[in-house]
Amino acid sequence: MPPIVGGNKDAGGSDSRFFTTQKKGEMHELRLELHSTDRTTKVDAVKKVIASMTVGKDVSMLFTDVLNCVQTGNIELKKLVYLYLINYAKSQPELTLLAVNTFVKDANDPNPLIRALAVRTMGCIRVDRITEYLCEPLSRALRDEDPYVRKTAAVCVAKLYDIAPALVQERGFLETLHDLISDSNPSVVANSVAALSEIAETSGQDVMKISASVLQKLLAALNECTEWGQVFILDSLAKYTPADSREA
Repeated sequence: MPPIVGGNKDAGGSDSRFFTTQKKGEMHELRLELHSTDRTTKVDAVKKVIASMTVGKDVSMLFTDVLNCVQTGNIELKKLVYLYLINYAKSQPELTLLAVNTFVKDANDPNPLIRALAVRTMGCIRVDRITEYLCEPLSRALRDEDPYVRKTAAVCVAKLYDIAPALVQERGFLETLHDLISDSNPSVVANSVAALSEIAETSGQDVMKISASVLQKLLAALNECTEWGQVFILDSLAKYTPADSREA
């Protein structure tokens, strides 16, 4: 998010112009811009809404207008709308339910970036009534053909566990995370380990359950994943107790 300053867009191309002081009648103007057929105008309007939201102004009255903007293939616009939804989910849970159909639809989008964005956003919206709609898209995302979607879904399981631990166990998501430790993509492996580690910390239970075979898979992924992923894998390996001196 850009720095909170006033004034017009400067020569460097920053978005400071979106943070100008709210004027009388601006909500009406924003509503008109949000319904514009011009994509640039619509994107700029949502940015102005986000900017107002960031500095503490109440823009909840534009909820349905902003939500209508999500019907687009433009990822930048979708991200902005989803950011708005996450912010108002707790204070406007009933309105957030209006977005469920959009989430479910986007979770089946041909573009893997949009599929991942939908699942991640649903995981960030901590509203109990949303979780029941999250399970099916999340289940598909964990087995998605695209590794970016799978690694995003893995982290989402940990977020869902915070809200509904019984649901995570009932739907077999813990078992799926264990399966993903064998994934061919090291980032998916790392995110699965991170999710299991977070769940273990939350629950106080050993949900990681490292066996000799799991150990080998973690070691194989260690050299290929990011430094962030290596931290979680190494932390899990440090907690592993060898069965005997030979295995050690």
